[in-house]
Amino acid sequence: MSTPTSKRLADIRNDLERGVFLSVYNSRPQRIRRLIARIILAIKHGLRGTLFSWPLYLLPLAAWSLKAAYLPVILLLLLPGVYISGVILIRGVREDYNHYVEGFLLQPGFPGRLLFPGNFVT
Repeated sequence: MSTPTSKRLADIRNDLERGVFLSVYNSRPQRIRRLIARIILAIKHGLRGTLFSWPLYLLPLAAWSLKAAYLPVILLLLLPGVYISGVILIRGVREDYNHYVEGFLLQPGFPGRLLFPGNFVT
């Protein structure tokens, strides 16, 4: 996503250029785009996590067919899997945000670049 028109903040050495970059970077449209990027990344990684760990989420449904005595045990066994899934989700969102959003000026069309990062030549 690093293009000639979209430098990363860490790559700017000139004070004037850095000041102009920060004034645009901290503008309201850029803040809204960064918020939208967080939401898109959370949905993307949430759906991906659900796709890969769907048997984990079917376990409570199977627990309803068993006797009520086993329900707390099954739900207790479900908690570590849900916790690990959440940790992986948060880590994926954070890594993608740092790689594709943090320190960049987001141009129109950025949702497509977030969802399919390798398919866009910019």
